[in-house]
Amino acid sequence: MVIGHMIISHGFPRRGLTTAPPLISIKSGTFYQQYPTAQDSTDPLRNPPLFPNLSFTLPSKPDATSKTPSLQHWAVIGPPTKTQLLEVLRGQLVCVPPTARSYPYLLTDEVAARDSRLRYVGRAIQYIGFSGEGSEATGGTRGAYLSARYESFREETDWTVQQYLRGQTSLNPLEGEEGGTVKDEALFEQIVTDLRLAPLLDMPVANLSNGQTRRARIAKALLSQPELLLLDDPFMGLDPAAVKSISGLLHRLADNCAPRLVLALRPQDAVPDWITHVMVLGHMNRVLVQGQRGEVDQTLDVWKHLVAEDEPSLKENERDIYTQAKAALEEGVLDRQLLRDLNLVSERNFNHAKSATQHGEPIIEMDGVRVQYGDKAVLGDWTQTVGGVEKDGFHWRVRRGQRWAILGANGSGKTTLLSLITSDHPQTYSLPVKVFGRSRLPEPGKPGISIFELQSRLGHSSPEIHAFFPRQLTVRQAIESAFAETFLARPTLDHDRDLDVNAALRFFKADLDPKWVAGGRVHEEPPTVEKELSSVFPTLEAFNASSNESSSNGKTKTQKKHFIDTDYDIEYADSVLFGELSTAQQRVVLFLRALIHRPDIVILDEPFSGLSASVRDKCLHFLDNGELPGPRGRPRGLSEDPLLSRKKDPSEIRFRGLSADQALVMISHLREDIPDSVRHFVRLPADQADGSEPLDFVLGVLRNGRRLNADSWAMAWQPGKTMRKPTKAPKVHLKKEPGSDHDVYNYIEI
Repeated sequence: MVIGHMIISHGFPRRGLTTAPPLISIKSGTFYQQYPTAQDSTDPLRNPPLFPNLSFTLPSKPDATSKTPSLQHWAVIGPPTKTQLLEVLRGQLVCVPPTARSYPYLLTDEVAARDSRLRYVGRAIQYIGFSGEGSEATGGTRGAYLSARYESFREETDWTVQQYLRGQTSLNPLEGEEGGTVKDEALFEQIVTDLRLAPLLDMPVANLSNGQTRRARIAKALLSQPELLLLDDPFMGLDPAAVKSISGLLHRLADNCAPRLVLALRPQDAVPDWITHVMVLGHMNRVLVQGQRGEVDQTLDVWKHLVAEDEPSLKENERDIYTQAKAALEEGVLDRQLLRDLNLVSERNFNHAKSATQHGEPIIEMDGVRVQYGDKAVLGDWTQTVGGVEKDGFHWRVRRGQRWAILGANGSGKTTLLSLITSDHPQTYSLPVKVFGRSRLPEPGKPGISIFELQSRLGHSSPEIHAFFPRQLTVRQAIESAFAETFLARPTLDHDRDLDVNAALRFFKADLDPKWVAGGRVHEEPPTVEKELSSVFPTLEAFNASSNESSSNGKTKTQKKHFIDTDYDIEYADSVLFGELSTAQQRVVLFLRALIHRPDIVILDEPFSGLSASVRDKCLHFLDNGELPGPRGRPRGLSEDPLLSRKKDPSEIRFRGLSADQALVMISHLREDIPDSVRHFVRLPADQADGSEPLDFVLGVLRNGRRLNADSWAMAWQPGKTMRKPTKAPKVHLKKEPGSDHDVYNYIEI
């Protein structure tokens, strides 16, 4: 086990017990982004040490001396720093001393006989990240502009899945590589079949859904036959059936060493059953614990006692773990938020946020929409009951004040549906789609709605926006671009808009300011202040008051810089570039950008992918309640943020959550990502990834006072229009559209 700087072996193979050398061997190594210099010691944030004194061994084969020889399947669990740990494993960061990291198995005759190119670490160990940032997440084939993926016209460089997999992505290929880089046709056919890519081979990669793109990228990596594949967040953004299918596939690959796998997961993610070894990371690039899964689980059980501080109830062999974990808590490597992200603290505190009971006029109207490419329909290939009559296509109304969740398997057309609302899809101009009562093209006596008016009244965050968003803008400029016609145009600002931006930057300072995030503590003058401020001082005023002591003569003695100004600065937003933030921080900025101008319609497409549970819940709280505490007291996700615990004058509060005039439409595959205020959902039909009964089309509404909890979520995803559950489940029946005086749609009520 590793806590802070202390290392205790847990579940590591002892030397001499395996017949083959390890694939990766790290012995007391410390890593850096750049070679450390004397100047680094004067500025700890300049080039901080990463994972100091790390020891790690990844065997190349099962332990031959074990009674039940089996491979080690590892999962790295932690905050975004887990990506840096994967970089360490593939030799990307500077190692001190250089000899601490080695790859003995790659130097064996066995590897040389199979493929001499695998002696090179960069070829033998490959990394695939699914963070959704930039073109890497789409296989490097992202189009030149946002709507390119929806257009039927194909550029010469719109490579098909087959061309992408075969390496035929060069306009001027080298001699002998005109047919691509795939040499083993049998392997190609097997991988395409196993990953269910055969029907997609002629489709452009840029047109693939999130889950389809993921399978294509895994296939591309497998075709190079690496020794080790590092998968960063492989299940993020996948529907439940796809998660099960991909997990089963990865299990088969890992068991066959074709290739070996290491998964990097978020703390709140479910760890697959086939994982045998786990490494848990904390803040400040430290390893908290690593070893066999059972032993790590025992350690996590002890960590639950940190919150209750019930050390006397621990067994004798658990006291050392508790003591080390408490030291890590005081150092800031471990904190309550990380414990909560690991599901060790029950602190969900659902807010039962307000949801408008009286809905206004329709602001999104679709009457028989069907999106089709050639003979293939991707949306609206079904019939609905409209006014008692069966009609073809997708019929849908979104009214002011309604909160909608769009559900469906990967590839079912969810993002295509949103692109019709935002007019990023070219077929919007020819389909029966109205936004704010107007079509894109003029009608008799009614002008069409312009793209600029539409964008000014929409707030949009999505992986596509993330991929194209300019990285050279500062954090403030990125949020202020919501008030501009384009990403790089000059925004139209005034005093009130400046106050709105400042309030959002202040609310999320702890999550966006690199100086705060790097140390996990307030970084003012001096750089650190007393630990665990929120547990010692209930309010910020109490903390400031404690900084002024009364001397023996009754005069006030002011301590040196031991306070935080109630108007603490947000200058970080003017100096930190969007591109310098982590992927998770960038998603928070784009989330704020979608809300900051108080649009009529807020559209969120997987907005919280890659975020920790704490930051995600903080965003959900901001969406439903703004800067106000929830109906049940403390805002979700703010338990570790003393700067936000101070009481505010009502006049200082700029955001109070979505208003009754605003509509919300969002996509997510995780129940925990859905705001408590959502009352409506639409499930798009698609075949299940695991081959089970296909999902059909459903429009649903939750009964008054209900939210998408575990029961209703399971019902929303259950195949069959009746969505019937066992007798103990809530009753389901059809009803009229809420807010309507006639039977427009048949809703499923849960």
